[in-house]
Amino acid sequence: MYTGTLIDDLISTVEQVRVRRDERVLEEKLEYWYVVAQRELAQFESDFAGVA
Repeated sequence: MYTGTLIDDLISTVEQVRVRRDERVLEEKLEYWYVVAQRELAQFESDFAGVA
């Protein structure tokens, strides 16, 4: 049965997809920067190994 909410339902669906996409993009960026930070810490630690 047609309730007249098709446009509202479509807009709601698009907004949900955008939110999920934005969350996924943020998670991917966080994962990338976590890896970068780990590499930099490893490099930093190896630079100072044996200094003390």
